[in-house]
Amino acid sequence: MHIRHKILLLLIVLASSGLFAIETFEGKNVANIDVTVEYSDPDAIYDTRTILTRLKTRKNEPFSQLNFDQDLKMLSDEYDRIEPYIKVDNDQIYIKLLLWPRPIIHSIQWQGNEQIKTKKLQKELDTKPLSVFNREEFNKKFNKVKEYYIKKGYFESQLSYTIEPIANTNQIDINITIDEGRSGKIKNVSLKGFSSKEKSEIREQIYTKKFNFLSSWLTGTGTYREEVLDQDKMSILNYLHNKGYADAQVDIQIIDDPSGKVTIEIVAEKGELYKFGDITFEGNTIFTNEEIQKRILISSDSNFSPEQLRETAQSIKDLYGQKGYIETNVYFDTHLSEQEPYYDVSFKIEEGKQYKIGLIRIFGNTQTNDNVILRESLLVPGELFDSRKLKATEMRLQGIGYFKNVNVYAVNSTDDLSLGPNYKDVYIEVEETATGNVSLFLGFSSTDNINGGLELTERNFNIAGFAHLFTQGPSALRGGGEYAHIRVNPGKRQNNYVISWMTPYVRDSLWRLGFELSKTSSQLQSKDYDIDTIGFSVFTSYPLTNYLSVGFKYRFRNAEADVVDKDSRPDKDLFGKNDGIISAASTYLSYDSTNSIYKPKKGLRSNLELEVAGLGGDFRFYKISFINTYYQYLWSKGTLKFRGDLKFIDPYGSQSKYRLSLSERFFLGGEYSVRGYKPYILGPQAASNEPLGGITSALLSAEYCQEVFKIMDAFAFIDAGSISFDRFSVAKLRAAYGVGVRLELMNRTPIMFGWGFPINPERSSDKRKFFFSMGGQF
Repeated sequence: MHIRHKILLLLIVLASSGLFAIETFEGKNVANIDVTVEYSDPDAIYDTRTILTRLKTRKNEPFSQLNFDQDLKMLSDEYDRIEPYIKVDNDQIYIKLLLWPRPIIHSIQWQGNEQIKTKKLQKELDTKPLSVFNREEFNKKFNKVKEYYIKKGYFESQLSYTIEPIANTNQIDINITIDEGRSGKIKNVSLKGFSSKEKSEIREQIYTKKFNFLSSWLTGTGTYREEVLDQDKMSILNYLHNKGYADAQVDIQIIDDPSGKVTIEIVAEKGELYKFGDITFEGNTIFTNEEIQKRILISSDSNFSPEQLRETAQSIKDLYGQKGYIETNVYFDTHLSEQEPYYDVSFKIEEGKQYKIGLIRIFGNTQTNDNVILRESLLVPGELFDSRKLKATEMRLQGIGYFKNVNVYAVNSTDDLSLGPNYKDVYIEVEETATGNVSLFLGFSSTDNINGGLELTERNFNIAGFAHLFTQGPSALRGGGEYAHIRVNPGKRQNNYVISWMTPYVRDSLWRLGFELSKTSSQLQSKDYDIDTIGFSVFTSYPLTNYLSVGFKYRFRNAEADVVDKDSRPDKDLFGKNDGIISAASTYLSYDSTNSIYKPKKGLRSNLELEVAGLGGDFRFYKISFINTYYQYLWSKGTLKFRGDLKFIDPYGSQSKYRLSLSERFFLGGEYSVRGYKPYILGPQAASNEPLGGITSALLSAEYCQEVFKIMDAFAFIDAGSISFDRFSVAKLRAAYGVGVRLELMNRTPIMFGWGFPINPERSSDKRKFFFSMGGQF
């Protein structure tokens, strides 16, 4: 008989006997259950009665295979080994269970770890002596130690362990043996067979980098990792193929170095350079040849590129998709010339039918309200489909940060509400994600010394949910698409407490509406000033264009300022009337064309605000603020930043400029304005050298920022600023230049430090060259 037939017959016999055994045991009476614990320690005592009471299989009850399997699973979670025996005698079932308890770890010994300390490995293993040995759990933790070695670059590392039982006890010793192999720290990444430009572009793309003592511990690069190198190889091949080298091959070698590190040698065999030949297309009846030709992104005699072929096909599809032909297919075929390294390309267009938008259906929004999703949609039922709007809707929903996944697509309608064959419904599928955040933060700066606090943020808040809070619980406060924020920030020299709320779409319109409640206490300007404020503001804004918006704001603030020994000071009138109410309204224009909220590299942010105070209250003045920041992208790692701020206060009526509250005056100096000077020190000072602030403020700054690593930027700057008590008159600018570093560590912890060198300080005591700030969440 053929060997495969014998094996098949054996499997059938075994399966049949197993089925027969289940049928034999099932339902028969269990006459006895004997539990024996096999242990090495003669002094150990186990109460088998406790084990019997936990079993679902019971004496003098019918046997159930399902219950017995569950019993074995329960015991296997608690014991190191189990051996069950079942015997049938006179139609009665007798069960015997042999159990071996899990041993106790007496010690863990490490051998062969020369480069990594035992203490560090023990921490990664996270298993201590005198703990219970669970083989499955220990193997998982042991694999983490293996992964740690690979992560550190020891790509040849071999780790194994043995278990040695201790006689007459239930304890074991674990011996871990390590062969570390080569360190895997990369001395150099050598690129051969590439031009200088190609080398520069490839080094930007690949993750494998030269080991750097200062930066590798921050960036995680600089050590050999096989899976990363494989990915880099694919990236390089893709790069070469899209440069026209369709036959390119890449070979990577690991070369030992006497220093103990390795050199990664990447060698390219580019082969023939291929170009595009004749380019043709067919199948277009809706659009003219000229309209299709404008969508062709390749040209004859340009380097062959598979990526550009795919992009051209998509470009043609997008042309049709804009006019409702969302099922258009575009295929391309390449033909290699027999005489020359040229690929002729032909595109075939299958136009399909034109469709309009039918019903819009939403799925998966377990928290977010339908209207919150629909107001981000650019699709309108009854209109012609536009593939650009379909993609833009998906991107907008992804961008608001409420969902982990978003998928927007067109489907054929299959129910009675279908509008006809030329209509397609739109399905919006979303998967909710966490939108709330509770974080502690800690900060330190040369201005405020140490400070910290608590922040609670909900980016998908629903203020209407308070009405249902007691019936639906905290979940009622989610899903409205609003923003809510609470910040408690006590510090050594200032305390801030803020509650704010904002809805970006008032009654599903483009109007924004929000409010803020705040309480502050500050000694930042001087240790002799204690400025306390409490108040609220209400604001609304409307976008005029994608970049420009107009807004209105009303604020009410009660300010109290305590100046030490004010009445005994000869210049007491300069400190102003510090207690009173400010009631002010303002309007503003805001422009923002920057490409990023957190780290812009190009664009302009500009804000012009006009405010009038005196709608009741104790102070009367006009305030004008014109704040501008411009970012100029120079290259992939370099950005120029220019800043120009002008601010004016013009008291009116009986209001004297010297009687203006300290809480409303302008101050400059320190790491956030004119670096190289003490915080808030610029401008007029009292006889005791405390800053008095002013009613006219000017700030100019130019900064070049260079990305050194992904998490570290170096910058050079020149700042200049002035504060004066003269109306609409800018005093002499006090300038400084310097350098610094910005770091962003784990969990977006920002650190900034640098040195500023004053050029023309008014007083030598105004200088403070070193500046520093740090803040983070944990």
